Amino acid sequence: MIDQWKFMKNPRFVARVDLIEMISGLLLVIFMFGHMLMLSTILFGPDTMNALAKFLESPPFYMAQVGGLGMAALILIHLVTAGRKLPSRVREQTMIWRLSRQLRHTDTWLWLIQAVTGMIILLFAAIHLWVIMTTFPIQAMKSSARVAQSYGYLYLPMILIVELHVGIGLYRAVIKWTAFNRRVGSAIKWGLTGIFLVIGYSILATFWSYGIS
Repeated sequence: MIDQWKFMKNPRFVARVDLIEMISGLLLVIFMFGHMLMLSTILFGPDTMNALAKFLESPPFYMAQVGGLGMAALILIHLVTAGRKLPSRVREQTMIWRLSRQLRHTDTWLWLIQAVTGMIILLFAAIHLWVIMTTFPIQAMKSSARVAQSYGYLYLPMILIVELHVGIGLYRAVIKWTAFNRRVGSAIKWGLTGIFLVIGYSILATFWSYGIS
């Protein structure tokens, strides 16, 4: 990997930045899983989701609003710490692509997939956060209409992209920061990816059905 921060010569400093990258990514994963579980209340009906949304948005806590701002801050931290490893020059990008094809190394391809999906998620997260933060209060039928009329076609590929990014990220974190081997890391990656793909698409299908009806 090409490190573009030329001033980062101290190995301890590099290790600390890597740790911040891992922690910020893990917090985003926890946030995303929590967000998905809260959205899953739509599976029990609009009233259940509305009750939870009203609680999260109510004073004095304003947890939904604070959570949105906190997610934006975490994304920024993760972008800075993880993005330093990404090549910005076309020549460097071409070189990495050629080396990946020559090496045919699974972990190298997984890193490339994570890098590409990360850039896509960054754009999607900016759009999603803007829509949510500017259309409070959150309501089940409002969200359903938005999914059925336009955003559903964006969410269809994004659920897969997000879960791939998260699964690969967890796999790489397990390999790098724990004593588990690649087999265990791969099991975690595909197991969680499969579970949350099922949950994610079930939620999307439910929103879509309410929006159409």
